Amino acid sequence: MNNCPILQSPNDPRQYQYLTLPNGLRVLLVQQNDSEKSAAALTVNVGHFDDPHDREGLAHFLEHMLFLGSKQYPTAGDYQHFISHHGGSHNAWTGTEHSSFYFDIDAAFFAPALSRFADMFIQPLFSHDYVEKERHAIEAEFSLKLKDDGRRIYQVHKESINPAHPFAKFSVGNLETLADNSQSTLQQALQTFFTEQYSANRMTLTLVSAQPLAELAALAEQHFAALSAHLPAKAALSTPLYLPEHQAVQLNIQPHRNSRKLVVSFALPDIQRWYRHKLISFIAHLLGDEGDGSLLCYLKKQGLVNQLSAGGGIDGSNYKDFTVAFELTDQGLQQRDTILRALFSAIALLKQQPLPQQLFAERQKLLQWAYLYQEPATALQTANHLSVSLQHYPAHDVIFGDYRMELPDVQLYQQILGYFNSHNMRLMLIAPDVYTDRQARWYHTPYSITTLPAQLLTELAQQTPIDAIALPKANPYLQGDISLLTPDAHQTEPQLLYQDPGLSLWYKADTEFASPKGHCFVQLNLPHSVACCVNMAAIRLWVELFMDNVNQQFYPATTVGLVYQVHVQHQGISLHTSGLCNNQLQLLADLLNQMPTQQFSAERFEELKTQLYRHWQNSSKNKPIARLFSQLSALLQPHNPEIEQLADELAQLSFTDFIQFHRHLLQQVHIEALLLGNWHQEQAQRLQQLLQGWQTTLVSTATRPAIKSLTIRDLGPVWLQQPVEHNDNALVIYLPANAATVENTALFMLANHLISPEYFHQLRTEQQLGYLVGTGYVPLNMLPGVAFYVQSPNTDCNTLYEATVMFFRAFLADTAALTSTEFMELKQGLLAQLQERDNSLGARAKRFWLAIGQQDSRFDLTQRIIVALQQLELDQFVQFLHQLLRPDYDAIFLATAAPGPHSHLQQKTAAALRQQLLQMQIGFDSSYKVL
Repeated sequence: MNNCPILQSPNDPRQYQYLTLPNGLRVLLVQQNDSEKSAAALTVNVGHFDDPHDREGLAHFLEHMLFLGSKQYPTAGDYQHFISHHGGSHNAWTGTEHSSFYFDIDAAFFAPALSRFADMFIQPLFSHDYVEKERHAIEAEFSLKLKDDGRRIYQVHKESINPAHPFAKFSVGNLETLADNSQSTLQQALQTFFTEQYSANRMTLTLVSAQPLAELAALAEQHFAALSAHLPAKAALSTPLYLPEHQAVQLNIQPHRNSRKLVVSFALPDIQRWYRHKLISFIAHLLGDEGDGSLLCYLKKQGLVNQLSAGGGIDGSNYKDFTVAFELTDQGLQQRDTILRALFSAIALLKQQPLPQQLFAERQKLLQWAYLYQEPATALQTANHLSVSLQHYPAHDVIFGDYRMELPDVQLYQQILGYFNSHNMRLMLIAPDVYTDRQARWYHTPYSITTLPAQLLTELAQQTPIDAIALPKANPYLQGDISLLTPDAHQTEPQLLYQDPGLSLWYKADTEFASPKGHCFVQLNLPHSVACCVNMAAIRLWVELFMDNVNQQFYPATTVGLVYQVHVQHQGISLHTSGLCNNQLQLLADLLNQMPTQQFSAERFEELKTQLYRHWQNSSKNKPIARLFSQLSALLQPHNPEIEQLADELAQLSFTDFIQFHRHLLQQVHIEALLLGNWHQEQAQRLQQLLQGWQTTLVSTATRPAIKSLTIRDLGPVWLQQPVEHNDNALVIYLPANAATVENTALFMLANHLISPEYFHQLRTEQQLGYLVGTGYVPLNMLPGVAFYVQSPNTDCNTLYEATVMFFRAFLADTAALTSTEFMELKQGLLAQLQERDNSLGARAKRFWLAIGQQDSRFDLTQRIIVALQQLELDQFVQFLHQLLRPDYDAIFLATAAPGPHSHLQQKTAAALRQQLLQMQIGFDSSYKVL
């Protein structure tokens, strides 16, 4: 073993140790004293680029198969079951050049979990039975994404590059690519691929725990020393991504969803060598600016684009696409060359002057602050992030590498800008009616490729800066010094600082995370916004137009990490600001003061109305499971209509009616607010004065509205059919509690905790009924509940229903064998999750804000659930399960097809059921008011 010093923030309390095992495995150990869970992550330098040409998708398939039994733990599902029952979670992913596997678990069970985890990579079984079953899981995963525009466009990209580059390979795999062939069976190919690709010296491992570093080092040695070390390091990738004929071209692509985008990309070499300077992200900051004088501002004024993003694109060990993506208006779709000329004028502005050192220094300052005051992360987040970082950074920079930003020399800055030229450019035009003459393989995406005109390329190369586009100005939100509250200012929970009939203000100073940041939540309860469905559509458009209006003014705040969000919630609008406390209250005041005085233009109204309407129409193309859960939410939440209803109302909304709505919006306003974080009490009092002063400018205030909800109690099981624009079938079964009690919450949480891995294993792993299979604890209207879901490309809804019923029967039969010891372990696994402390200031702020919204002024709901869980007896729990899974339980079955001959299920339409629920709801006001 050998060690290496790790650069870490002086405010980072964790201890680190880097070592290399004799087999070449690079290991990072992290002692995090306040972590209740332990976590591990292993990343290997193997991805779909390494797939054999005759078996594309094999790396992805191998990722799946590693979870299905090893020599010491041969039972498929044992690993997942062990992790889940001991309060943990697990996952994995396969990328282009890396695959990563990770889990967390109750700290007491870390060693046996590591034994199972390591054995996956030391001696996997690749059982023939599960090879065949998992092929169908891959096929289901592939089918699930057939209409996903990200995948569809990605495939077009793959077919328009150098075919010799491994990026051109099909990454997911399906039944066609993952099959036996004349050379070998799939099982043999899997074993060969594992032997030829997986080796300890291509792997990086991170262990995170409260255990001392010496104990973690012993665990790493004990469990991972047996990893094979038979392979050399991988050779560097040298094949170019693009040949000359693949540049200066335009791809026309027809999307599945109704969208209009122009994506301009510039080909760069591997950028990892320049990580110390962060020049790519700095250039993205300059081109992606949204403030006054920006490229976006210039194009929006001309009515050509709605949004712009810069700096994205694919990247790997010998390539990087730097993209500038424009969301087009209908006018912009017709004037694409004007957009390109403006972009190249902005690029010319950068090229014709030295590196803007003041702006560079601002980014350095922000990264330095982020490094000094790093956001806390869970053990799982830390493990996964650092195991991947070890693949890209030298060991000493595994933490600091993300934050290192050194001033580059002039030549490097100009060298990188040199890649931003018209001959090194590719265009993607994504729109419904573009000309196409071919289809992409696998996803059948219609597209075409044309060479860009030489005249256009020359014209773009000759663009010069224009006065209307300028570099960002010095950021006013970087003013002031950072200081932390003293530890004795910490409060354990929010205090009600001020209350009157129209305003409640909660305040909590928080010093636990030693962060200079804070959160401010302001809920504006606006009765007019929920008076009827047309108003519910209008308020959503109002938020879009408001954010569009203020974006230019407040964009500088977002570049320093001051985040502001305005969105529709419950019975009005919610504002949430977060980030450095400096200038945050002024930002909030400016946002509030903008609301009553907004001036909306008819042109932007029509444009954003069209955009929102398209977005809502596109929701019909969401995956079936998402559509069913959306319908469930709309059915049971009074102020959350179905998207189709909102879209219909929006289509009829005129600009005159909208302005009338705006004039009446800020009437009868009730405010609830929370200030939490690095705030002095004087700042909380300032917020109180700010909110009171703002209220005096309004027409009227009001008291807090009552929480309204709908319940299906005593309705019996109901089947609802929801047609979808997808070939997959889907079923969601929602089982709610009959009352919102702490005891019911504990019962439903524990039921989900026990059932979830079993349901997944039976319907997904054993029966291969679909790729999306699972259960979830789903509280709606503060009622506990559990939902079962399954989506399948080739199994009808009735079969999915019958498989679930058979699972219920078998599961209930198995509960007779549940022992007291197993029951205690089961409870302990859930208790470990409930007893986890907040892992960040943001998580804590959201938890307390949710409690305030639920009128839990004691902030002790979780503790009461823990007590109820601790007091729960085995026979009581088994009795509850038998009641919950009875055929006549009050449940909603949401499906993409009509039911089979199930006599006990009532078949209803969503509209009929909702009307019935409204009639049952005592005191619910279903009257409709005009705009």
